[in-house]
Amino acid sequence: MSTDEQQLPVPASRRRGGLAATRGGHQESERSFFCRVCQRAERGVWVPAGWYLLERAPGGKGRHIRLGLYCSVACLVRAGEMLEEGAAEHAARMDLPTEADRRRERERVIEVAQTLLSGGLSIRQAAESLNVATFTLKAWLKEANIQIGQASISHAAAPTPASGTPALTPREHHPVSVLNEWTQQGRIDGVDWHLEATGPSHAPAFTATATTHPAGAKGPISAQGSGASKAAARAAAAAALLARLESV
Repeated sequence: MSTDEQQLPVPASRRRGGLAATRGGHQESERSFFCRVCQRAERGVWVPAGWYLLERAPGGKGRHIRLGLYCSVACLVRAGEMLEEGAAEHAARMDLPTEADRRRERERVIEVAQTLLSGGLSIRQAAESLNVATFTLKAWLKEANIQIGQASISHAAAPTPASGTPALTPREHHPVSVLNEWTQQGRIDGVDWHLEATGPSHAPAFTATATTHPAGAKGPISAQGSGASKAAARAAAAAALLARLESV
């Protein structure tokens, strides 16, 4: 072996504490392994048996990023709880929605989406009304075990009334648009809207009330709908009002 070969610097991956300390076959010296939760420490060449190394893959050709080393499942679970607690504190400090807020918002979106779909909207139209990506809404509905299909949103046409008024057609368009069409056709005497907002500013909930007077009816008919946005609330209220009008 030449003098130059003997004096070659040791690669960073072979130095103590480098990448090869936890992966690869070049680690030769012992190092310390430290549990981030219970503060337990052990020494060895490799990660001790029974310990858990949590890493994240950034994708592409990037190296895995170490997130933590834990000596037991209990410590690993506690680390997750600490992470949630830290996220909640950060959300409170920055006035951001918490995980609980996000879960409630998701449940609200799913509930309103069911109303919109039952009112005749397509999954794309419902997603647009709720300001949610179509593929996201589909995934949420699937996780909630809600079937999306023609059977779940189909509607039968109402029979022709004895007065000779044309039969009500299935709601194939946005319910608010259908109400506008019915107003132009003289089936209803316009629609009055009332909108209320509740909840925190970063996750408001809206409730809309739609009121109309059907042609030939003795009095007005009202229906309510709620949603995470004004448009979603109006669409839900319109769908509910159409359902009541069809039964008149």
